[in-house]
Amino acid sequence: MRKDCRNLFFCCVVFLTCFLLTGHGAALAGTISVTDSEQETVHWNLTADRVVTHSDSNMIEAFGNVALREGDDFLKADFIRYFGDTDWVLLKGNVSVKMGRDVVDASEAEFDLKNRVGWLRDGSVFVDGPHIYFSGERVQKDFGDSYRFRNAKITACDGEVPAWSITAREATIELEGYSQLWHTSMQVKDHSVLYAPYAILPAKKKRQTGFLLPEVGQSSKRGLYYNQPFFWAISDTADLTYNAYWMELRGLMQGLEFRHHTTEDNKSWLRVDYLKDARTDSTEEDEPGGLDDDGLVRNNDDRFWVRGMFDGTLHDTQWKLKATVDYVSDQNYLREFSSGMSGFNRSQDDMEDLFGRSLAGEAQNRTSEVLLSRDWQRVGLGISSSFTQNVNVGNGNLTSSADNTVQTLPKIDLYLFKSNLVDGAALPVEIQATAQAANFWRHNGTTGARFEVAPQISIPLSGRYGSVISTVGLRHTQYSTSHKEPDGIQEQSATGTSRTIPSLNIAAFTEMARTFSLAGQDPAAGMKAGDSRWTMLRHSIQPRVSYDNTPNVNQDDNPFYDVDDRILARNELTYSVTNLFTRKRLSVSAGADEENPELVQRYDYSDFLRLRLQQSYDFREADRTEQLEKYSRRPFSDVELEARLSYDNIASLTSRTYWSPYIGMVTRHEHTLDFTYYERATFRTTFDFRQQVDEYKRKETETDDKLSSMNSELELKLWGPWTLGLNYEVDLEKGKDIEKGVDLLYSHQCFDLQFSYAKDGVEDEFSLWLALPGLSF
Repeated sequence: MRKDCRNLFFCCVVFLTCFLLTGHGAALAGTISVTDSEQETVHWNLTADRVVTHSDSNMIEAFGNVALREGDDFLKADFIRYFGDTDWVLLKGNVSVKMGRDVVDASEAEFDLKNRVGWLRDGSVFVDGPHIYFSGERVQKDFGDSYRFRNAKITACDGEVPAWSITAREATIELEGYSQLWHTSMQVKDHSVLYAPYAILPAKKKRQTGFLLPEVGQSSKRGLYYNQPFFWAISDTADLTYNAYWMELRGLMQGLEFRHHTTEDNKSWLRVDYLKDARTDSTEEDEPGGLDDDGLVRNNDDRFWVRGMFDGTLHDTQWKLKATVDYVSDQNYLREFSSGMSGFNRSQDDMEDLFGRSLAGEAQNRTSEVLLSRDWQRVGLGISSSFTQNVNVGNGNLTSSADNTVQTLPKIDLYLFKSNLVDGAALPVEIQATAQAANFWRHNGTTGARFEVAPQISIPLSGRYGSVISTVGLRHTQYSTSHKEPDGIQEQSATGTSRTIPSLNIAAFTEMARTFSLAGQDPAAGMKAGDSRWTMLRHSIQPRVSYDNTPNVNQDDNPFYDVDDRILARNELTYSVTNLFTRKRLSVSAGADEENPELVQRYDYSDFLRLRLQQSYDFREADRTEQLEKYSRRPFSDVELEARLSYDNIASLTSRTYWSPYIGMVTRHEHTLDFTYYERATFRTTFDFRQQVDEYKRKETETDDKLSSMNSELELKLWGPWTLGLNYEVDLEKGKDIEKGVDLLYSHQCFDLQFSYAKDGVEDEFSLWLALPGLSF
């Protein structure tokens, strides 16, 4: 009797098991328990359209949309056969396996669930970060994220026939590591173009150590050149790039670039390039065109440029530290090596993108500085030092003893931010102030210290008809001169010890406006999705009058370290009127409900036209008695007309025109036109014109040189993947080109190829640039 009961119980268990694990039509679920290599039980969840259990052979077969899942890992196929005695799984049809970081696809595979290893036929691995495919006829998955491929192919291109690929007879790949390739071939459209017996490639989603693609070109002054960078990913926050820059006519330039970026407040960028130049210019006639008109020579062959920036904080993060390093070997270096990945333009762009500040222009002195600052609620403090390199010193030019370049070592600035003098007072009185202590040093000329304090009191008053702001200030400076010597700027030694200069500013402004309706009672009447129209137009007129007075204080005997040591007298009335046109636009779009879409209305505003007319009257010029025999009094300034016109994000025009009431002609133009046609074309042109006017006031504030120049840039999507870029800068006054260039870019899903030609006053250059995204060697 007991035996019959046991048989009945066993039959019930078998029946229930078959009932749970088999079925037709609906997806079935079950669990497979496996003891892994660490002797821990792991449960794999099985789902399929149909499951058959073979109890005699301890085997399970699953058909249709089969999936085995354990945590984030899975095995998927059209058919799966599980062998319970060995914990192996056979997969066939649309196989997809994830055991670790990435997904492997194949036509057939076998996997050991206990050790998580196996093999795949016609397998491929897609690494999402760099967008790279690894595929092979047979793929062996080893422990971890390591794979071995037979007849492997590697590419970043989508599609059956990739634009480029790398093939290998055998390959080992470790994801987030490196791949080793044996008997490799570079393929273009499945045609072999380059062979290597062995190669190493990174297989990382993050930044990758390896050789980056080179820069190749030809220049009239450098000859053929080849710039090969090697990138070292030191950590997640730091990297180092080495450049070997070979130039046929100049030699080998070597460069190192270090970057470190943890947060927006803590980052650094430093680069140094060195060249043992095969060419020197002992006389000005030896220098190349464009460099032979400055009266200087270059007899050094050791040439270098060190530049960098740093942003950081101290232990107390409210203390901000900023530093800039900029030092060059000679006055011609940056003008000769301005292009390419080792040139001035690339470094300037990198620092502007990373730090939001830039270096001095390529033809100017170099300045290195450090600034430590902190802001409190009402007070700010800055402690800084700067060193300015006179690039005309040395190399057969000026001697160090003749250098009168001023160095600021150090400088302390204290700021009192504008705030109410007495909170809650009936009369709003605001106060702000600056104080500075600076020490100045130089090889040749007067040296010493300058101490200055400059408080300001303001009274802002607002009423029904406008606002008036009155500001009075006092600037007191004390000099402590340690060495007095003529320096070429001052004709005699500095003997002055102090100055006190008051100032007064009164500004009054108001606004009158009127709004015009451009639509009826229902602005959206008759509009459908995608339509837009102007509904309101606002025209405002803003008159403004300001008066500035700074008395004439003799400062000729004081030291001259920078422009702040000579405060010019001023007694001037400035008046202007601004017309501002603002439109209100209604746009209609379809709602989210596709079956019964309701129109959604949205309003936006834009100042599409701004016109400003301004002129000044100089009371000092009206009372001038000096040089009347040569220059008659002309107290009225040029009339300035500024216009800014914009049309959505398509076109904008900014124009400034200056007209002299005394000579009856335009003395200066500044025009900029920007045009963008969706993503098909962008165009920008600027035109600058300055007339030479012999006038008493202009000789103190403006250069006498006549100017007429134009600079234009065009980027045009031609067709398909082709983009054309043009730039042209011309000196219309001298009738010669300043710079011109052509860029032709071919953009593919998995590579970019650019041909460039550039010509400036120094050289002609042709370069070729190729980028294979996600790939370095």
